[in-house]
Amino acid sequence: MRGLEYRHTRSVRFFHWWNGIAMILLALTGFYIHTPHGFPIFPSMDIARKIHFICMYAVAAGVIGRLYYAFVTRDSKNFRPRSADFGNMIGLMKYYLFISDELPDFGEKYNPGQKMMYLGFVPLIIIQGFTGFLLYWPTTFNHWATVFGGMHVMRIVHYIVAWLFVYCIAAHLYLDFSEGLANIAGMITGYRPKDFHGHKKKREAGVLPAGTEKTAKG
Repeated sequence: MRGLEYRHTRSVRFFHWWNGIAMILLALTGFYIHTPHGFPIFPSMDIARKIHFICMYAVAAGVIGRLYYAFVTRDSKNFRPRSADFGNMIGLMKYYLFISDELPDFGEKYNPGQKMMYLGFVPLIIIQGFTGFLLYWPTTFNHWATVFGGMHVMRIVHYIVAWLFVYCIAAHLYLDFSEGLANIAGMITGYRPKDFHGHKKKREAGVLPAGTEKTAKG
C-alpha cells in the first residue's frame, strides 16, 4: 500500500488482541472477586470466578503462543534490550511528561518502555498464575503457600501484581491514543504511515509549528 508500511503481522495482531481482552477481563473479574459489593459488575461470584479462570488459561495460552512465534520468526530481536535503552528511556519519559519536545530516534520497532513492559509481563503472569492457584485451592496447596509466607502474603502479592497490570494497560492505552488513530489502526490492519515515527522532532520556532502532533514508536 502506497505511503504505508506493514508493521504488524496477522499473528502479532491476533496475540495482541487475544491477550489484551483476556487481561482486561481478568482485572475486572478479579476486582469483583476481591470486593463483590464495591465492584458489582457481574451477576454472581460463581460467574465471575469461571470467567476469571477461563481468561487465565486464555492468557497463559496467548503468552506461550506469542513467545513461540517470537522465537520461531526471530521477532524476539525486537524485544532485545540494548545498552542505549536506559538513556533512551529517560528521553522517552521526558517527552511524554512534556518536559522535552524532542523524541529520541530509537532506530528499532519498539521503544525502551514497550520492551520493558512486554518483557515484564512474562514473569508477572507466572506470579499471578502461581498465586492464583494457591488462593483458589487453599487447602490443596496450603503447604506451598506456607513456604512463601502463607495465604495472606499470597493474597497481597496477587493483589499488588494485579494493580501493576492495570497501570501498565492504562499507560499503554494512554500512549496509543495520544499518538493518534493511525497508531491504533496499525494494530487492526497491520499498516501504518511510513513517516509515522519520523526523526527527532522539536516544537521550536521554524522547526515544528505549535500544536503539531507528536509521533513515537508504538
